[in-house]
Amino acid sequence: MDVLREDIVKYLSYLIVLAIFLTPAFAGDAADPIAAEADKCFKTPQGETTAGMTACSHQAYIAYDKQMNELYRRVMESVDPQSQERIREAQRRWLAYRDAQRRADDGPWRADRGSMASPDIEAMNIDAVRQRIQELRYYAP
Repeated sequence: MDVLREDIVKYLSYLIVLAIFLTPAFAGDAADPIAAEADKCFKTPQGETTAGMTACSHQAYIAYDKQMNELYRRVMESVDPQSQERIREAQRRWLAYRDAQRRADDGPWRADRGSMASPDIEAMNIDAVRQRIQELRYYAP
């Protein structure tokens, strides 16, 4: 029965990871090359394993983090000095929160949560960075 339960948890976690890549905010931009690349990765035999799901998600996270940093740079070049100061402070605080959250995610508690905790956490990290990208787009020209 435990094996069946583990299989069900693994399958549901896989669906959660895929659902993040199919949410309206993510799927709304059909030309999103990061989403397309992640989708291809998930469809490979390796992408269907727990480690593969984690790796595919992490690659997407890294790509979105790079996109966020590039957008931040463009925003900072396009706004007035007072706005730069406020946006810089907000970004620094967001990064501090993100880093603290990642440290919490890597705590000892994970040892008891099973192998699907890793892809689930990567999916949540993707969601967070995508949300921050949306927030920064509000300031972009």
